Amino acid sequence: MLFGKKPSLRTADNKKDQFTNPKILEVNLIKDEARVAYDWNKKVFSLLLLFMVAAALIGELYLGLGWWQSMEAQNAQALSAKVDLVNRDIAQIKNQSDAALTYQAKAVAAGQLLANHVYWTNFLRWLEKDTLSSVKFSGFSGDLSGSYKLSGNAPNFATVSWQAKALADDPEVTAVSILSVGGVGKDSKTQTGVNFPLSLSVKPEIFKK
Repeated sequence: MLFGKKPSLRTADNKKDQFTNPKILEVNLIKDEARVAYDWNKKVFSLLLLFMVAAALIGELYLGLGWWQSMEAQNAQALSAKVDLVNRDIAQIKNQSDAALTYQAKAVAAGQLLANHVYWTNFLRWLEKDTLSSVKFSGFSGDLSGSYKLSGNAPNFATVSWQAKALADDPEVTAVSILSVGGVGKDSKTQTGVNFPLSLSVKPEIFKK
């Protein structure tokens, strides 16, 4: 070609260089990419701070447990003192109760003795009232049931009969029995009276009034 421009070999070489130049591959595909740096000082400070907080909590817990243990020991000591006081009071009350029971037993015994004394005093007064002036009773046995046995002495057989009748006529007497009458002395000239055993049953309540 006359007026044509011969293709430049330089241009072709440039295109070839564009495809073969490795700098084209050095393209930053991640926008605003930054290098990451690890701050060890900050992490160590955080760990120290965490350790101090944990140590403070453990210390407070330890102090709390110590205070609780101290309070429990004081409460246990106070409770032990109260228990000892209660035990002393119980022992004192027991001693007082034992003394009271002993006194009560003595009072009951004394009351029974007094009641028996009153009973027999009333019985003897009643027997004296119903006994003839010529009759004497020397032997006596019986209990609070109202049954008695007496040994009597009278001038003669007739007096014994009148004595039995006097007792039988009393409304408080339920039974009178004279089983035998014997003379005193070897013969009729030396007799000083007759002896007789007397069985008597009386309402016992009349002597408790």
